[in-house]
Amino acid sequence: MTTAARRRGPTKGDLRERAILDAARTLLEAKPLSAVTTDELAGGAGLSRSSFYFYFDSKVAVLAALLEELSIELREENSPWLDSDGPSLPALRSATAHTVTLWRTSAGLLRQAFTGDDAQLVAWRDALVDRGIRRTAAKVERDRAAGLAPAGPPSAVALARMLHGAKTELLLHRDPSTGDEALVEDVVGATLRLVYGS
Repeated sequence: MTTAARRRGPTKGDLRERAILDAARTLLEAKPLSAVTTDELAGGAGLSRSSFYFYFDSKVAVLAALLEELSIELREENSPWLDSDGPSLPALRSATAHTVTLWRTSAGLLRQAFTGDDAQLVAWRDALVDRGIRRTAAKVERDRAAGLAPAGPPSAVALARMLHGAKTELLLHRDPSTGDEALVEDVVGATLRLVYGS
């Protein structure tokens, strides 16, 4: 039996890295990255400051790693709708509900990601937005070609950009009194009107 086959769980290093990410997530829900210290991140993970630097070269790198996890999760949850034909309401509602829940449970982290001006954050945000717009535009083009959505104008890319902007605005500035289900219906309704005219 090989060493790789014998190893059952995450390594000690994996667990330490995860502890840093979990500590960062907790801290970033309470305050901005600029107010979080490396000592807090290391201490929250039960590590020394020098041990922290073995895993991450900066606190921005920690935030980038957290955001990459979120972007993978968002991509996976949105794929059933983006890969479907037509409105596909169950897939749209499911993807939207997951996104709304993620924005509620990771509000501080996502708010910083979408409003921060650090170069690494801006690069992550631009890549995420561009990927989402391209995938949404491809769905709009497929649905238009199949006669399932009205033709433009606007172009599929412009429509995808509007949809992304409207959804982000709703999520970033949600009314605290609006429950998740109502917010899901707002986003689903906006999507149906913008893409399908209904």
